[in-house]
Amino acid sequence: MHNKMMYCMLFASLLLIGFSESHTVQATTSINQTCLNFGHQNNCQFYKCFEERFPCGPNYWMSKWGHKYCTRMRKSLSNFDRNGQELIKQISTCLTNKLIKQRYYTMNVINCENLRLAGQRIVHECYITSAELFCNAFKGKNRNCFNQLIDNEDRQDLTLIRTLLAVGQRCTPKKGLADMRPNGKMDTCIPTSKQ
Repeated sequence: MHNKMMYCMLFASLLLIGFSESHTVQATTSINQTCLNFGHQNNCQFYKCFEERFPCGPNYWMSKWGHKYCTRMRKSLSNFDRNGQELIKQISTCLTNKLIKQRYYTMNVINCENLRLAGQRIVHECYITSAELFCNAFKGKNRNCFNQLIDNEDRQDLTLIRTLLAVGQRCTPKKGLADMRPNGKMDTCIPTSKQ
């Protein structure tokens, strides 16, 4: 029984290693200072030119999360109150600053799966850093607007759920997932074309 479990663990490890290696991409363009400037200016184009340099594809973090949600939040910013707007700006700035500081864009080769995991970790860190603002902003209409920002399938993402739970535990009173669900109409915040 013990040997069988060891073989299963070894097989799973080899699969993970093989999976990770198969998602490694070389930089397809040179380092572009304009792209880095986009990141420093918190411009959503940063995610797009990052993806052009390292084309991981539409199912990976830069396109699926970074660019999509940055663009969506920018388009809907005026629908949030002052606290909501400040939270969006703070999170967005934190994300691009951390990606630049950790030098992902300037690498020559990137493992897309590792970049996805790093993106998820950075999102978590940025929300934890902004926990107090999150607790103040995630109320009333903002609560509905934040929920409308996120695609239904992305609401099922375990990493996102863990991040929301961790941030909610820093609120007074503590917030659970039920406290973060929409409490009213969700069609009043975001333009009908989500992207």
